[in-house]
Amino acid sequence: MNLLIKTIATLLFLVVASYYLYFFINPSVTVINESESVITEAIVSLPKSRLNFGSIEVKQKNTLYYSLSQNDGSYRYTFNINDKIITGACGYLTNNEFNKRFVITVSKKNLIDCRQ
Repeated sequence: MNLLIKTIATLLFLVVASYYLYFFINPSVTVINESESVITEAIVSLPKSRLNFGSIEVKQKNTLYYSLSQNDGSYRYTFNINDKIITGACGYLTNNEFNKRFVITVSKKNLIDCRQ
């Protein structure tokens, strides 16, 4: 019985550790809305994937994780704010960038700031 409890505890620990390790290893993109309007649609395109953040309320943020397997390229963004489409590209990503955190901020004047 004691061995069964130790085995279950070990398996539970490994599952929880794997869960947190996944989020630590995988790169992510965070979109921060500091503008005075709701971002009704926020999309960031990567060389091998497309991240749809949906709607982001005023003074809110949203983070999405993406695959380590990417081609070299830029982060391309499209934001819909007050029926105005803002597009552009910034930053650079490559294959297998462990734990990379990329942040795109929309300012009060709808200016875009990108940082790593």
